[in-house]
Amino acid sequence: MGKRKVSIFSILTLLVGISGLGLGVYSLYNYQQLITQVEPPRPLVRVFVSASSSIPSTTYTTVNFDVIDFDVTGDFNIMTDRFISPSSGYYLISVMVTFTPMYDGEYILAAAYSEGGYEAGSYAQASHTNVLSAGFTDIVYLSIGEYLEVRVYHSGSTARFVYGNSAGTYTYLTITAVDN
Repeated sequence: MGKRKVSIFSILTLLVGISGLGLGVYSLYNYQQLITQVEPPRPLVRVFVSASSSIPSTTYTTVNFDVIDFDVTGDFNIMTDRFISPSSGYYLISVMVTFTPMYDGEYILAAAYSEGGYEAGSYAQASHTNVLSAGFTDIVYLSIGEYLEVRVYHSGSTARFVYGNSAGTYTYLTITAVDN
């Protein structure tokens, strides 16, 4: 049998092929590492009132949210009207509550409460208007498993209504994690 000659071209082709295979395996390894490092979604919730509901006079009452616009991580319980914190950390909350009818001199309070008590709130007093809104935005700290709910109060002599609509523009709650 004759001797085979190995050309430089063959050796270079083999080296490029082996290095390409190594690069491909290394890239696949890095891709797997990237997949395992992807962070889970952060809580992001928006709920609102679509149909007006009666609120008794001079009593703190939890707002009955009836529509979940979105809840990325499933942390809002529509039956209890509470957000349950999936992890300890800071949450950005925004609340808007609208009442009708309201008469001159009457006032409303909207507040966020957690298991620790009052977290944040807002006050508004009626003057030459039939519809009155109170809203606020704040950052609150919640421990894992702690709830947050919105309560309202009005000074009217009889029941008033928390105003709602199908677009969710009058009475709503939004929550998002800011550091989790």
